[in-house]
Amino acid sequence: MKIHVAAWQLDMFGDSSPVIIPVVKPDPLPDPALWSESVREKMVDALISLASDSRRGDRMPESLMDCADLLSERLRNRKIDVDDYHATLGWIMCYWNGALPYEYVCKVNGIDPEIMQDVIMTTPLLARDLRELQRACFGTLI
Repeated sequence: MKIHVAAWQLDMFGDSSPVIIPVVKPDPLPDPALWSESVREKMVDALISLASDSRRGDRMPESLMDCADLLSERLRNRKIDVDDYHATLGWIMCYWNGALPYEYVCKVNGIDPEIMQDVIMTTPLLARDLRELQRACFGTLI
């Protein structure tokens, strides 16, 4: 990595130290707007298979199993990544779509999307967390 010295900082005792600006590494992938049509199709296929495939060979996609595992960890009061947990709650409740919408992942795999939503709404701890997420993201009128 090359170091670019932008300036020198002098102190009152005569020492000087360089002010260094780190060189930013370029993004390894080009802008998606520059992708060819075949590359876009391959990326979409890879994304859909990633969201709908299962490591165990059953019909349950890994993306939904990861969500269920995260909710289970929260109910067991184990340490979880709060940002990941909030993103998962928002994705399940369809507040935001992420790369693929929650309902799409469920319907492609023949799973009722309301199952996890009902679990969140009927479990007091998860419902409280959802209300906190709603307040943080959407605010309140009162």
